[in-house]
Amino acid sequence: MNSKTLWCGLSETPKLEKLVKEAPSFSHVCSPEERAALVALVPQYEASLAPASRQGCRRAIAKLAMAYPSAKVSDIEAEARLEIYADALDDVPGDVLAAACAAALRESRFFPTPAEIRERCGMLARRKWELSKIRALVATHDRMWRPDPAPLSAEEAAEVSKIAARFKTDDQAAEAKAA
Repeated sequence: MNSKTLWCGLSETPKLEKLVKEAPSFSHVCSPEERAALVALVPQYEASLAPASRQGCRRAIAKLAMAYPSAKVSDIEAEARLEIYADALDDVPGDVLAAACAAALRESRFFPTPAEIRERCGMLARRKWELSKIRALVATHDRMWRPDPAPLSAEEAAEVSKIAARFKTDDQAAEAKAA
């Protein structure tokens, strides 16, 4: 995924987006269809978390640097600064880094530090959270989902009614005895 690729994640599937955002992951058991759709999203999420290439990272920082007045530094110092920024931001996906640099450009009066750029990488944390929630929902399904049982036959339903009636009369007798 490069910085030109728009990440959409769950936004293309409102039903799954609602499931991931609202369902308690360790108690909600999703359907087999929901599980399959969630599993299909995992590779997309993993790809979206891949760090930007070294060249992509350097390009984003260089683009940002062009917007600010340059300090009087030599080419060697400018190259070293670019390497320092690239090292500090080498784990950030390209589209997240591009968005963070664009936000820094809009919000910062001075050239931002790597830490200030990283603070604007909120999409990265959200993606990681969504991926962990998807994995938790899939794991809960795998651990707890059971197919719907076959409906009771007429004989089985009659037997259940007899047993329930016995418990009801036992409860009534206990209540009368206690009173």
